[in-house]
Amino acid sequence: MGLPSLQYLYLHNNKIRSLESNTFINMTKLYRLHLQNNAISTIESSTFMNLPSLYYLYLHGNNISDIEEHAFGNLTSLTLLELSGNPLNCDCRTTAKCSNGTLVTSLQSAALEACHPDNCLQCFNGGKCVAMGYTLICECIGQWTGKFCQESQCTSYDCGFGDCYIEPVNGTAQCLCDDRYVNFCPEEQEKY
Repeated sequence: MGLPSLQYLYLHNNKIRSLESNTFINMTKLYRLHLQNNAISTIESSTFMNLPSLYYLYLHGNNISDIEEHAFGNLTSLTLLELSGNPLNCDCRTTAKCSNGTLVTSLQSAALEACHPDNCLQCFNGGKCVAMGYTLICECIGQWTGKFCQESQCTSYDCGFGDCYIEPVNGTAQCLCDDRYVNFCPEEQEKY
């Protein structure tokens, strides 16, 4: 484009379908770029390169399913990259990195967050981190429960005056009252 003094560029809601490589070349003063709500499907290599003053980049509400390698580079001032509302194709083999080599995580949409295994939760007691839609959760095994599989089912299972027991076959909590298993022990058992 060759507009080195341009600071604000509003191109939203214009039915733009594609952006060629180096579209924004020599726009070194560009501070805010609005490209939301268009029909962009691919971010080509070198589309957003050498924009050292770019602080805000709005790409939400497009049809972006592919971001080519080196599409972003030397965006040293970028603090907001809005990608929500795009059908991003995440195969977990592609990672996005800032120009300084830092892995981009805080700028990714929820779909990309769930995709990247380094962003997974810390699950305890053999629990496994799995994606449930765009959310990461711990899938607990055996007697373990809670957000991070850190609580025994007996911790939150009220047996009244009985003792909690974890059934080994299905891992469910049960109450032990007078040598028999029930759902609840209503009164203190006499000890002989």
